Amino acid sequence: MANYSHAADNILQNLSPLTAFLKLTSLGFIIGVSVVGNLLISILLVKDKSLHRAPYYFLLDLCCSDILRSAICFPFVFNSVKNGSTWTYGTLTCKVIAFLGVLSCFHTAFIISAKCSVCHYI
Repeated sequence: MANYSHAADNILQNLSPLTAFLKLTSLGFIIGVSVVGNLLISILLVKDKSLHRAPYYFLLDLCCSDILRSAICFPFVFNSVKNGSTWTYGTLTCKVIAFLGVLSCFHTAFIISAKCSVCHYI
């Protein structure tokens, strides 16, 4: 059971339009740069034959994971901020999105540690 405070809920919903605009613009920028940047790096890694080695496969895996996280998790956060920082999707969706976010973080940590151990022997 999560802690919940009605006072904190009122503070989040009474943000100025400028603050909401800045948050939404920042989140949109982060989503766009993350998806486009990782997509461009992925295309480069696939097209350039000299990059078809183990360390770059780990980088490609990280790019794909980041694209999925940005395309799946961030839009829910974006809509939540747009709706006054309230979650309107239900408890199950909240748990699934939180699980995907945590899974992405652990996946990134695992891949970075695996990359370091593989690159040490190459």
